[in-house]
Amino acid sequence: MHNKRILLQFQISGLDTATFQKVEVEASFPGGEAAWNKYIQSILEQNIDKLSKRKTNFGTCEVQFIVDKDGSVRYAEALTMQKSLLAELLIKAIKNGPKWTPAYQFGKTVKAWRRQKVTLKAPE
Repeated sequence: MHNKRILLQFQISGLDTATFQKVEVEASFPGGEAAWNKYIQSILEQNIDKLSKRKTNFGTCEVQFIVDKDGSVRYAEALTMQKSLLAELLIKAIKNGPKWTPAYQFGKTVKAWRRQKVTLKAPE
C-alpha cells in the first residue's frame, strides 16, 4: 500500500511539467466546436483563391499541437498534407488564434496534446 501512495504522489506532482496525451477533460477552442468551425471557415474563405489553384490543397488535414496550462498554443505540426497550403494555413491559424481553454487532469489545468482535422472539398 505504501508504494501505491508514493506513485500517486509522484504522478500528481509531475502535473506541472508533463504533457498529457489523454486527459479527463480535453482542451477546447473558446466557444466550442461551432466557434472553431466559424473561425477556420473565415480563414479558408479569405484564402479560397490561393487554395483553389492546386488540387493538393483539397483533402483532410490533421494538425497536432500542445495547449499549455494557460491556454496558449505551442508547437503545431501537420500530420497529413504537410506541404499543402491548407496545412500551412491551419498551423498559422492555430498559432495566431485565441487562447484555448486548457485541458484538465485530476482537477488541475495541464499541458496537453490536441489534434484537429479540417476537410476542404473541391468545388463540383
